[in-house]
Amino acid sequence: MTCTPWVEGTRPLTRPEIRDLLPLVPGWVLESGRLVRRFTFPNFVEAVKFLTQVAVVAAEEGHYPDVAVTEQRYVTFSWFTHPAGGLTGNDFIMAARVSRMAKEKGIQA
Repeated sequence: MTCTPWVEGTRPLTRPEIRDLLPLVPGWVLESGRLVRRFTFPNFVEAVKFLTQVAVVAAEEGHYPDVAVTEQRYVTFSWFTHPAGGLTGNDFIMAARVSRMAKEKGIQA
C-alpha cells in the first residue's frame, strides 16, 4: 500500500479504528497517541544506514516519522499525522513498510 496525499480536514482515526489496525503492525505500540517501535542495530553506522533507507521511502510517500537514535545502536520511529492531530491510515501504512524493510534486512526490534 501507499500513502494517500494529505487533504485538509482529514480526521484522525478513532480509538476503535486504531484498535482494529494495531494487530496489522506487530511490534508497534501506542505511546501517547503515537505509533512507536524501536529497532536494534549492531552499531551506529548500521543504525543510520537503515534510518536513511526509511527516510528515502518516507520522502517518496510524503509522510515522515519522528526519529530518535540512542546509544548509537537504537533507532526509534514514531508515527503521528500532525495536521490531523492523531493517527491516520498513512501512519499504519508506513509502520508496516518499515517493519517489512527491517524483516527483509534481518533487523530486530
